[in-house]
Amino acid sequence: MSSMAKYTRMVLLGKNFLWIFAACIIALVVWIASTNNSDNGGRMVFTNVPKSTELENIMQKPRYQGVDVHNRPYTIEANNALQKDKDTIVLENVSADMTGDNNAWIAMKSGSGILNTVTRQMELLKGVEIFYEGGYQFRTDHAHVDIGKGSATGDSRIEGQGGAGTIEAKSFSILERGNIINFNGSVRMLLYH
Repeated sequence: MSSMAKYTRMVLLGKNFLWIFAACIIALVVWIASTNNSDNGGRMVFTNVPKSTELENIMQKPRYQGVDVHNRPYTIEANNALQKDKDTIVLENVSADMTGDNNAWIAMKSGSGILNTVTRQMELLKGVEIFYEGGYQFRTDHAHVDIGKGSATGDSRIEGQGGAGTIEAKSFSILERGNIINFNGSVRMLLYH
């Protein structure tokens, strides 16, 4: 037998031996773990398994679209969404927009939000920005949005600006998808000439 044939035969035997050796090691570890019942014996521990027994449904880049009772469209998007229960979704980096009568629009952004898919109510939290047709922009800490009615309210300080001037108030309400905007409590307004 030539030296090349001997070498090839040794390589093939070595390969087969390694596979058999690896299978024996795995079988030995499983056998030790399954037959070990004593308190002082060795244990097999999985360290990367989450400690919580509850599984979470997380979506990335969710998009929720619909129409209100008057067939006017709305869209809600977020970076991430966590389904808290069957009706409640917790959103991260939320943006929502609604189209009103005569194609007027209103858009909102916030750091987080909580959406109830049954009642179509949404709480916007962590810095809310409201953009309104005509270049108006408002900022507040949080807002409650009734998607079905096309309204938003907030009881925290709001400030904003637009083509007509600036405004500050203690609370606000946006009704009829932006057709009516009320500012309440210590309202300060500066109108441009």
